[in-house]
Amino acid sequence: MPSLSLATSVFMSKAEALGLLTDTLGVPWIIDDPADVTLALPEGVVLGIEVPKFGEDLPLTLDLRHADPEVLTRVAGDCAMRLKATLDWTTQALPIRD
Repeated sequence: MPSLSLATSVFMSKAEALGLLTDTLGVPWIIDDPADVTLALPEGVVLGIEVPKFGEDLPLTLDLRHADPEVLTRVAGDCAMRLKATLDWTTQALPIRD
């Protein structure tokens, strides 16, 4: 399934980010797999949070997935704009991967 990553300008834990993003974006958690909680974005896009490996000091990265690359790109753009307007986060979209 195609995925697109948004590298953010912030450093925080996955737990903190899930709480903040749920409130900011007004979306529910998907807890089908308690070890990998994701968020349900509009149009069926799923947002996961990439956790840096031990010892890495990387900013928060949001991984978005959807079967349709056009929907994925549109929802990712909307998400990035909302994060900028609400939290003043800057994001960098990385190329879509299959």
